[in-house]
Formats: sequence, C-alpha cells, structure tokens
Amino acid sequence: MYKKLFSETIIYGIGSILPRLIILLLNPFIIKQSANTDFAMFSQLYAAASFLNVILTFGFETAFFRYATEEGWYQKVLNTSFWFMVMTSSVMLILLYTFLQPLAEYSNYSTHPEYLLWFGWIAFFDTLCVIPFAVLRFKGRPIFYSAIKVFQNVFQAIFTLVLLYYVSRDFLADLGLDNTISYPFVANLTASILGMILLFGVIRYVQFKFDKALFKKMFLYGYPIMIAGLGFILNENFDKLVQRKLIDPADAGSYSACYKLAALMTLFVTAYRMGIEPFFFKVAKKGDAKQTYANILFFFSIICNIVILGILANINWVKKIFIPDSSYWIALDIVPIILIANLFFGIYYNLSTWYKVTDRTNIGTIISLTGGAITIILNVLLLPKYGFMVSAWTTLLAYGVMMVISYIWGQKVYPIPYKVNKIVLYMLIAIAFGCSNYYLFNSNLIIGNCLLIIYTIFIAFVERNTLKKLRK
Repeated sequence: MYKKLFSETIIYGIGSILPRLIILLLNPFIIKQSANTDFAMFSQLYAAASFLNVILTFGFETAFFRYATEEGWYQKVLNTSFWFMVMTSSVMLILLYTFLQPLAEYSNYSTHPEYLLWFGWIAFFDTLCVIPFAVLRFKGRPIFYSAIKVFQNVFQAIFTLVLLYYVSRDFLADLGLDNTISYPFVANLTASILGMILLFGVIRYVQFKFDKALFKKMFLYGYPIMIAGLGFILNENFDKLVQRKLIDPADAGSYSACYKLAALMTLFVTAYRMGIEPFFFKVAKKGDAKQTYANILFFFSIICNIVILGILANINWVKKIFIPDSSYWIALDIVPIILIANLFFGIYYNLSTWYKVTDRTNIGTIISLTGGAITIILNVLLLPKYGFMVSAWTTLLAYGVMMVISYIWGQKVYPIPYKVNKIVLYMLIAIAFGCSNYYLFNSNLIIGNCLLIIYTIFIAFVERNTLKKLRK
C-alpha cells in the first residue's frame, strides 16, 4: 500500500513538480526582460487567476473522488461534474466580456484590458480540464497524467522563449503584444488550449447527461471545499494581489520573485497532494486507516524538513539561477519564513483528512476562512507601514493557526494517533539548523549542507527501526 502510494506520488510529482519547475526556470528569462514593476503585474494577474480557478471548480474535483467511489456511480458523477464545469466557466466568460471595461479601470489595466480577457480564457480551458485530469488520478494513470502536464508546460516554456528572443518585437507589437510581459500570457493560453486537446481521449467518454439529485449532493459536499480553497488562495496569493496598490510596485515585484524560491517547497507539497487525495478516500473504510494517516504525516513532515534545510543551505547559488537580477534580492529574507509556512500548510493538509472522510467539509471552510481573515486583516493594516515582510509573517501565522485548530478539532471528532512529539521535535531541530545557517552564517554553503547531512543521518539513526518496517 505504502509502496504504491510512494510510487504514484513520485510519478505525480513529475507531473506536478517538473512543469512548475520548468515555469520556475523560465522566470529568470522573464525577469531579465521585465522591470520590477512589470513583474509585479505579472504576479498579480496569476494571483487573481488562482482565485478564479478555485471559484470555477467549486470543490467538484474532491467531490468527484468522494462520489465516484460509490458502486455504479462513476459515469453519472463524471457527466454531472464535467457539465457543471462547462456551465461555471461559460458564465464567467460572459460576465467578463460584459463588464470588461469597468473591471479593467478598477484594477488598473485600462491600457491592457486584453490581459484580463486572456486570463479569462486560460481559466476557461483550465477549468474544463479539471475533471478529465481527476479521472486520470482516480483510475490510477499517473504516467498519462504527468505526460500531458509536462508536455503542456514544455510547450509553454519554449513558446515563451521563442517570443522573447526569436521573434521581432515590431512584428509582435503589430499583433498587439507591445509589452514583453504579455508574451508568457499568450504562451500560457495556447498551452491551456493544447491541454484540452490532449485530454480529448478522456472527455469523449462524457455523456450528455446531468443528474440533478447527484448534483445537489456534490454541490453540498463541494462548496465548503471551494470556500476552504479560497481560504488557502487568500493565504497564498492575497499578498501578491494587493501589494501593487499598498507598497512600492518595485518592492512588490521583488517580493514575488523571491517568493518563488520558496515555491520549490510548494512543488513537493503539490506533488504529494496529487497522490494522497484519492488515497485518503480509498483507505478510509479500512480498519487501519487512522494508523495509516498517522504514518503518512510523520514521514511527510520529515521529508519537508529535509527540503527546507536543502533550500536554505544552497540559497546563495540557487538565487543566482532563479533571480539573476540582484535588484530583486532585497526581499530574500522572506524565504525562510515562507518555507516554514509551507511546512505548516502541508501538515494542515494532512490533518484535513478527518473532515473530508467524515463528510464534514464545512469545518474546513471555517478553518480556512479563519486563516484567510488573518491574511486579509494583517496585510491591509500593516503592509503600507511595514512593507513586504508583513506578508511573509502573516502567511506563517495564518497557516500555523489553521494547523493547530485542525489538529485540536480533529482529535475531538476523529482521533488519529499522530506522533506529535516526534513531529514537533524533528521540525524544531530542522528550523533551528536552517535558520542558524541563514541568519548567523549568511547561508554558508558548506555549513548548511553539513547541517543537512547531520540532520538526515540523525533521523535515519533514530528512526532506523521504523524505516526497516517501512522497507519490508
């Protein structure tokens, strides 16, 4: 069971990490061709798109996994969820075209309203691909899933580089692309359309049927997850959404660029989520489900600790690759904070098992909105006065509060024997090692990697018996 989960997580990791890593590697080329202020606009649009994606999918991806496992329900779950995605994304496009001009003026895009249209179409095609991708995960086809994801993003990266370096600027300006920041937008839209085409082999099995009774069940199950997803997006992207108005746009661009260094941790958590969500539901009815959940969180936390140490140990050369313009490095101190915040989120995601498998998704809404409220209030009140470091500390606080609330509440309703003492101890040691090297030794390469090796050996020795059992 663990072997299958591990192997699928690795493959989903290729499908989730490699595409995002490709886009992350693309950022230096975009940064070289863009001013800090333009990169702030780039980050703001993608932050806004992340909100839109959560709203349009309405939690139906998780609802699909929940109800597709019911005997004889798979086809009607597929039909109902897919056509609901078509409806939400179509309504969004109609509203966007209807209110484009006032929306562009309000959001300071009156000179480039086409950016909003492009992102509307990107969201449209990405939403239609959500259920087909969920089908591949549900049917245990991680290789096909990953192949499509990788192909999409390789295409997007190559297309972006071609536009940046090999096509005449005058020719692109004649096409309406008068700013280099627009090139990755067009490449992204093309890649989203390509994804829809590549998934046609799954989409063709969707029937023109819509089960109203099932839709009601899925809607009631899914909307709290959507609101919870908005809470996550608020914590992850609200800062980048509002910084352009509340602080110097150049500082906002620097913050967004340095935030992407911490995205290396986010990539691991994302890959893990791809493999674990269907798994949670498949083992929920087994007698050892709770022990399984506890074991998974334990090993997950250890791997996250190692990832954090690895990034902080090597940040001095990593930043030169991903952020070649040193003017962006003024925001580098956010990286340790955001890395720890992402660890807290990963743990929270594991802890969220209890309300998903017990159909109490409304509790996830409450917890996420609590984190979202912290994010909104502190950013709005403190950003103008104290600058971008407020956003980093707010993210850490929001995820930390969500993690603690979920653990306490979950243990009362659906107690799981987590190894809390060990998880906290190993986490504190890792944070102490990583932050000591970063703040006291200026991220010394040798010291940082020695601490990483010491930590890994320490864990391997202390947990040798557990690792032997896992191997068997």
